[in-house]
Amino acid sequence: MEAKETTAAVQNALQELSPELRAAIVLRELEGLAYDEIAATLHISIGTVKSRIARAREALHRLLREKWSVG
Repeated sequence: MEAKETTAAVQNALQELSPELRAAIVLRELEGLAYDEIAATLHISIGTVKSRIARAREALHRLLREKWSVG
């Protein structure tokens, strides 16, 4: 049961991200693409990919911490 709850919490947190951040983090963490592949896919620079992934990770960490501290 806890695994389903965790999966749901992560999916909900992903939906709260901006489309730009969500695309970058999904391509990296779920699809396993390298930074250069993500840059080519999204037509952005590698620096922008790294920035978006870092911002997405920070936001997800905050959102999930809020979820688990409240629940």
